[in-house]
Amino acid sequence: MKQAKILCMAAAAAVFFTGCSRFEPDSTAMLAKKDGSVTAVVIETLDQSYYDSAELESLINQEVADYNASAGAENIRVENFTAENQTANLTMEYAGGDDYAAFNNVTFFTGDILGAYDAGYDFQTVFQSVERGNVTNSQVTREEVLNSRNYYTVIMEEPMELQVDGNIVYASSNVEITGRNTCRVLSAAGAQEETEVSEEESAQPETLEDGTVLLTPTKVTRAEDTAESSLAYIMYE
Repeated sequence: MKQAKILCMAAAAAVFFTGCSRFEPDSTAMLAKKDGSVTAVVIETLDQSYYDSAELESLINQEVADYNASAGAENIRVENFTAENQTANLTMEYAGGDDYAAFNNVTFFTGDILGAYDAGYDFQTVFQSVERGNVTNSQVTREEVLNSRNYYTVIMEEPMELQVDGNIVYASSNVEITGRNTCRVLSAAGAQEETEVSEEESAQPETLEDGTVLLTPTKVTRAEDTAESSLAYIMYE
């Protein structure tokens, strides 16, 4: 995430130059709203014992000002910034998901299912259906999702907490559901570990009555499959 990188870079620069539903997350998280806007909170521990909070804030504000000047509109705002006790807390408002994606140089989408599909997201992954914050089916196909209602949709790659402005109804398998409107996007390693466990369980040999043993073929993972499966899909209403 670019904001986190800014904090780390600014902290290092400061040391060099000086010589020394409410959305209130306690860790780095994001709130996606139905109008497409995004609130991002970054909470980072600074390793340096001495830093200048004014230097940190100045660098962040300059990055935002440069982006808005290039966009020709105030698409990003710094809502709050504090740096104390070696912890930096930054809250930023983005007019749209495309602004978040461009500013942080990550894959990120907010909109609806139809808009996501038209934008080139093919939903090639396994989904889970969710009711009242509980997973009811962990083997939902993309066809079922695409043929459902045109739900609000968030697509992202960064592992972090996410809160949406509604109730989650579908999510890809690399998302942990933590409440009706909250979830945690798992890291690629974490999601892969869960997938491997699931595949091991489903790949157990089957013995027929005549003693014949059937083995499940090993799945071959293509590079494009890996890239697509690294994206997290969250649909809500």
